[in-house]
Amino acid sequence: MHKTIILALMLLINLLPACKKDKAGGGPDNKETKITTMELASTPSTAVYGSDLVFKIKFEGIGQGDKSVEEYGIVYAAWISNLSNKIPVKETGTIVLFSDTPVAGKIMEKKATLTFQQFNDANYRAFARLKDGTYVYGEVKYFASA
Repeated sequence: MHKTIILALMLLINLLPACKKDKAGGGPDNKETKITTMELASTPSTAVYGSDLVFKIKFEGIGQGDKSVEEYGIVYAAWISNLSNKIPVKETGTIVLFSDTPVAGKIMEKKATLTFQQFNDANYRAFARLKDGTYVYGEVKYFASA
């Protein structure tokens, strides 16, 4: 009988860390902003020597308060074979801003027509600037015109 009580208490003690409360403001409705870079869609442009592109971003989570999204889009670095820094960041890359309000779980799209000189041999990735001034980036993808 004592062994059963002791084993039951040990089991309860081991389960306590799994039952901890959420921090204030850290509940399920207040996730961190997480962004995913999706493969872009590309068709040859009839207007310019280049491509009609559809950039796609998916938010896995949207932060609240100071961690909410202030602006977001795609940042890219073209002609990366000629560049030493091949990871696009907002400060040094070219940006394509999105205008729709971000929605968690939804694929956000932005159409753009870019010339071959503007966007070829390019690394691109999603970014979001949060209200507190920090940036969140998605993974880097590569594009080359066919």
